[in-house]
Amino acid sequence: MIAACTALTAVCQNVHGIRTAVADYRVCYDNQQAGYGTIFGSLAAVDDSTWLGVFSGGGKYQDDEIGMTPFSTVTTDFGRTWSKPDSFARQLLENPKAESTVMRVFGPTDQGTIIAMGYQYQNEEADKVYFEDTQWRTYQLIVGRKPRGAEDFTYEILPSGTFLGEQFVEGGLQLPDGRILLTIWGAKHRGENWRSGVLLSDDDGKSWVYRDVAYEADRNIRDNAKVVAGFNEQTLFLGAGGKLVSLIRGREKLGRLTDSPADTWFFRAESVDRGDTWSAYEQTDLAGTGGAFGAGITLPDGSLLHACRVPYARNLYQLAEPDLFGLHIVRSFDEGRSWHTEHVLQRDPDGKPFKDYYQVMNGQFLRIDDGLWLYQFGQFDVTDRVFRILSFCIQLANEE
Repeated sequence: MIAACTALTAVCQNVHGIRTAVADYRVCYDNQQAGYGTIFGSLAAVDDSTWLGVFSGGGKYQDDEIGMTPFSTVTTDFGRTWSKPDSFARQLLENPKAESTVMRVFGPTDQGTIIAMGYQYQNEEADKVYFEDTQWRTYQLIVGRKPRGAEDFTYEILPSGTFLGEQFVEGGLQLPDGRILLTIWGAKHRGENWRSGVLLSDDDGKSWVYRDVAYEADRNIRDNAKVVAGFNEQTLFLGAGGKLVSLIRGREKLGRLTDSPADTWFFRAESVDRGDTWSAYEQTDLAGTGGAFGAGITLPDGSLLHACRVPYARNLYQLAEPDLFGLHIVRSFDEGRSWHTEHVLQRDPDGKPFKDYYQVMNGQFLRIDDGLWLYQFGQFDVTDRVFRILSFCIQLANEE
């Protein structure tokens, strides 16, 4: 994989002694012609040469649309070719036409276990295109484990209300002492705002406890009193001395930019007790929505590297092509309080422009080697019907 990432496309130098480079920007997964279009998914390293990919496919690509189902595929050449797709967690799919099921994979853990996590909405009427009440989505949480040497995953279904009423679980990280943290968000009770939290496991994913990370109860943060807002997606970073930093997406009046009503600031919170308790949330100077789900990169100098969408505002960051959108790769030297642009990608690997905000979806960092990470993210182009996964490498080098 290191050899595959030697052709650099962009380099960012800084005074802190470490530079980052974007390399090997390419299409990672595209199987639309066979009916497997996707705009998000996850990867887990089964071993040094094999990755398991779990992606979600659907027909119209609305937010959690009915009929969304997960599928799995395997690559042994770092995402250049893939095995024939197969239904993932098929035993959980009772009636796919009346369900929305999203699954991701995490791992392997330090014990060699791959964890599958996701959520499922079940509709009593299969002909309904979308949820009857999109402001209260009672998802059951799904957690699966596949220990080293096991043939398949074993799953546990945790009904709505186990941790939250809405239970949108994403990705996370493992601490050096073995504790696993997965990010989760949703409303706890009908009518409440969204909250962000973490699921903690000290037994290799066999059991979990929930902890709040950020919550704002004030309903005045909503643009419409009947439409839920609050905190949702977050990215975790493991810093020096074991400190955890969470970068959290706020919605609507919770952090809205004065000069750009379509954008909000990211927030941060930190934990010094392995995720059991978190500081009060505080606003950062990073704008936009969506980003790296689960975990970001902590570089050897202690700086944090994150990826998120280019915001709607055209004057916040220097853009080579001001009319285009895309992916904003940013870095923080103060534990996530302030952020600086490292790279901006405004075209796909074929050179076609990201013409609107939604063409770049949330993604995932996967560590490949010391100083080398892969970032995979979805391309969501409704106009040209492009639903696939793109990727690039982040490569480090010391200043000479």
